[in-house]
Amino acid sequence: MPHQAPRTSALGPTLEFETLLSQLVERADVMMRSQARLRDLIRVNNELTSNLDLPTVLRKIVEIGTELIEARYGAMGVIADDQSLEQFITVGIDDETVTRIGHLPEGKGLLGVLIAYPIPVRLKTIADDPRSSGFPLNHPPMNSFLGVPIRVRDEVYGNLYLTDSMHGEFSSDDEELAQALAATAGIAIANARLFEDSLYRERWASALAETARRLMNDEDDEHLGFLVEQVKELAEADLVSIGLVTSTRKDIIIDRAVGTGAADLVGTSFALDEAVAGEAVRGGEPVLVPEVQVLDLLGFADQILLGNMMVIPFSIGDDQAGVLSLARRQGCPPFGPRDLDMGTSFASHISVALDRGEARMIRRKVALLEDRSRIARDLHDHVIQRLFATGLSLQAVAAGIEPDSARRVVDQIQEIDGAIAQIRQSIFALHKDAEVTSVRLRARVLEVVDRSEDDLSPRPRVTFLGPVDLMADATLTDDVTAVVTEALANANRHAHASRVDVVISAATGHVTVEVTDNGVGQGLSPHYSGLANLHARATAHGGSFEAHDGPGGGTQLVWSVPV
Repeated sequence: MPHQAPRTSALGPTLEFETLLSQLVERADVMMRSQARLRDLIRVNNELTSNLDLPTVLRKIVEIGTELIEARYGAMGVIADDQSLEQFITVGIDDETVTRIGHLPEGKGLLGVLIAYPIPVRLKTIADDPRSSGFPLNHPPMNSFLGVPIRVRDEVYGNLYLTDSMHGEFSSDDEELAQALAATAGIAIANARLFEDSLYRERWASALAETARRLMNDEDDEHLGFLVEQVKELAEADLVSIGLVTSTRKDIIIDRAVGTGAADLVGTSFALDEAVAGEAVRGGEPVLVPEVQVLDLLGFADQILLGNMMVIPFSIGDDQAGVLSLARRQGCPPFGPRDLDMGTSFASHISVALDRGEARMIRRKVALLEDRSRIARDLHDHVIQRLFATGLSLQAVAAGIEPDSARRVVDQIQEIDGAIAQIRQSIFALHKDAEVTSVRLRARVLEVVDRSEDDLSPRPRVTFLGPVDLMADATLTDDVTAVVTEALANANRHAHASRVDVVISAATGHVTVEVTDNGVGQGLSPHYSGLANLHARATAHGGSFEAHDGPGGGTQLVWSVPV
């Protein structure tokens, strides 16, 4: 049988051509999409790198990511030092839903996987992955997932999360594009952080220069107020306070504060061993306190919802310590090394301001005493002598004139004698004030302690710290004497103490009385009249009074007032 050629359809060449054409169109479409994405990347690069405001850059990264990769939802998690999420920026979820969801993610489940293992993760369905921990209440449902790490130099700064692809699931091309976006984002974040840091340090240097200028002006009494306000503004803190350690180094008193809850905080004292400041003072190094520990370490934090804190110790002269404390509200970014450097610089300025303030106060007291002495000398050496000479001259005149006129002259001589007597009384008062100011406080307190020897044995131990005599006027001396008297009476009548320590200190604008006994503890009603009287005396001076159990048992009374 003769061989027959195979039959071919007349449409064969046409079908092959259409298939080839379809493939060419598909490839052209892929190339066009690739070109479009390349153009988008160039646009994104320009948008991100031209913006130097860090919060704006972070949000822009998420917005561009959802737009470029066509995702319904996007988010960026910024990783904290403890590997939790310190910021979480979302796109696609309205504010009302965010509020209903509640607290920010903590970096668990799939979010935690990217933190622990910073490599891309792409899933068709979130729920099918065993690493998923589900969604919190009120969270919108999400299916597909794409997550890529964002690196700033060699450090993983955070992660970009995209969910619910508009095409059902994310492709390998989407993953490559997300990685390219993450690389661009890393550069943009690095630039923004450098710019932000340079601005911060410029403001810091300017504030320190202004502070130094003010410290050179001895007539400016508002150094501390300016310093504290500057620290609060630069550190973006919600509360800044200055605490001064008492002379016994057992308590710390808040001397000045600005920000949330500041009014209730000033004048409050805390046991140094229980306060956050204790660790900083004992170690001589700053302490950073994460949010989870603040409520346990600081009694007032619970009322004003503080988050993380930074506590920086400083010294005042040779024998006193203080702390500069900064706090942010819950949910705010934690303090970092930059904030710590800034706070330490300002703490040293605060130390100088307090030291100079105390020296200035002493100089003013001394100047006042010198003025009183000078006035007394001038009155005695000049005014009285001239009046006396005038009186003698008038007596001589009266002897040679008619009786009626002589009587009038004698009346004026008596007026001069009365004026001389009044001036002498004023001179005596000026000398007495100077003497009282320099010795009265110590002498009167020691007199009270001497009188208590019959009731308290052994004799109470008394310690004076600082220029107590110069800083206490007559009114304050009376009050301090009353405080010591009542405290010793309490130790005898109620505490049945065998040992009592009295410490009176004057430093940094405060006079403080601390009386500690080893008796049976407080056991006193808060309405006990003696304590109420001490509280009233402190309030009259704008100060504070507290009675609590002593560190080794017994009672400790702390009475402190500004001067």
